[in-house]
Amino acid sequence: MTKIKKHYLEIIFFVLFVVTRIPDLGHDVFNTDVWKWKARTYDFGTGVFTLDFEKTIQKYHPGVTLMWLGTFAVKAYNLYASLSKDNSLTEGLGLIFGLHFTQKLFVTFAIGFSLSVAFYVLRSLFGLKYALISAAFLVLDPFYIGLTRVFHLEGLMSSFMLSSFLLFYWFLKERKTGRLIYSGIFAGLAILTKTSAVYMIPFFGLALLMDFLMTGRKSLGKYVKALVFVVFITLLTFVILWPAMWTYPLKALNELYRGVFSVGVEQDHEQFYYGKFVGDPGVSFYFVVLALKSSVYLIPGLVGYAFVRKRMNKDEKRFVLFCFAFAAFYFVQLSIPSKKLDRYILPSLIALILISSFFYYKLIDGLKKTYYAALVLLFLPAAFFMVRLHPDYFAYYSPYFGGLKKGIFVIEPKWMFGQREIIEALRTIDPPFVFSTFSENIDALGERDLSERRVVGFQEKYYTQIWPFVKESGMIPVIASLTPHANKAEFFVYPVWDDSSHLENRFSLKLVKPVYFNDAEVYRIYQKIN
Repeated sequence: MTKIKKHYLEIIFFVLFVVTRIPDLGHDVFNTDVWKWKARTYDFGTGVFTLDFEKTIQKYHPGVTLMWLGTFAVKAYNLYASLSKDNSLTEGLGLIFGLHFTQKLFVTFAIGFSLSVAFYVLRSLFGLKYALISAAFLVLDPFYIGLTRVFHLEGLMSSFMLSSFLLFYWFLKERKTGRLIYSGIFAGLAILTKTSAVYMIPFFGLALLMDFLMTGRKSLGKYVKALVFVVFITLLTFVILWPAMWTYPLKALNELYRGVFSVGVEQDHEQFYYGKFVGDPGVSFYFVVLALKSSVYLIPGLVGYAFVRKRMNKDEKRFVLFCFAFAAFYFVQLSIPSKKLDRYILPSLIALILISSFFYYKLIDGLKKTYYAALVLLFLPAAFFMVRLHPDYFAYYSPYFGGLKKGIFVIEPKWMFGQREIIEALRTIDPPFVFSTFSENIDALGERDLSERRVVGFQEKYYTQIWPFVKESGMIPVIASLTPHANKAEFFVYPVWDDSSHLENRFSLKLVKPVYFNDAEVYRIYQKIN
């Protein structure tokens, strides 16, 4: 009970985080490679429960924490389905959406716990007011919301990195070994999630060096011992929680090496950048991402920080310096490889949010009677964007730089949004169709069956993200590049930023309906006319 009383604010924070993430959680988005991660999770779980630990090597990322969470979620879902005796939960779309919700819920639990730890550290360091403002700016950031609502790595890794960083900074301030242990554990969890988090190890060294130079302490040996200890805890966590490291350590490490140097550094990732198809978007890319994907609070907060700095105490200024170092050096690490994606910037974005929060904290901290009214007004824009975007948070582009209408032509949306708008547009195209259930295999449907249904073609990277929603509506989704199936399609959907309909040479297409999301044209529906 004493522990509960001590941490009741963190418990409330955790509960609120989970509850606010639940709406539409299993029915919002299927990211491009979610099916691969689901398959990897199944193989990972099989390897764990059959003691075939080599199967826990599934990907060079390595994604171990995601697969552990996914495995536990599968077990929990199967137990729930067996107790409920509802057949719809174990077959077809009921199984797909139900399991998707459960797996993402377990990821939400892990992220919520990590953020609760971060909240506790911030509250202990700078008081409740700053902790509330900074934590709220983070959990209400549209980009962060989107990346923490998918069965994927970035949101999970970044949250672990945040907790590790804050605990390590707290250790530097008060030198309690327990904080160093917990920091190492979270760093190990982050690296188990994605190899990009190996950054935490050199950052520990950098942070210790900064502290050594700033405090003027002469006991260099204690700094070296702290570095060795936290790295040991990090690596110990890495080994304990990855079964492959117990039996096939060299193979596991070789896979990680291949992922970092062969895939991450040497291979490009083709994408649309400023309307052109490029492999490496160059050093400007992440600056553009920060401009387009940061919330409406971040840039004003960073600018405003310069004006409130004089009102900040020594500890606050010191913390900002460490946050800036964390963000800047991670930013540099991201810019070196040729493979660049917008979501990779999240750890740097989180650290910048902590800095910008000081501006808003100092802005309203002096208020007394009107403090809570000012706090409500402060978060009204965040509430507006949440309502306007939900559940399509990947549709967010900063209104300071043209918003969605212009942003999609600068940085290509890698993960789909607007699925509901597409379905509704397809439903309302004349002539009306009677939508009904159908066989899972389109090849089993005859001409008469097809005439009673609406067959829609999508580019493959979007098909993987929308097919459950299309099937749920009673329509039949197909991959446009597969000619036998495309020949059976009556309609084709293309995104406006990658409208390759003019390249179609198998049959003629005509535009029948644009699809809008919040007043911006985002997709176009074409009909096959011969």
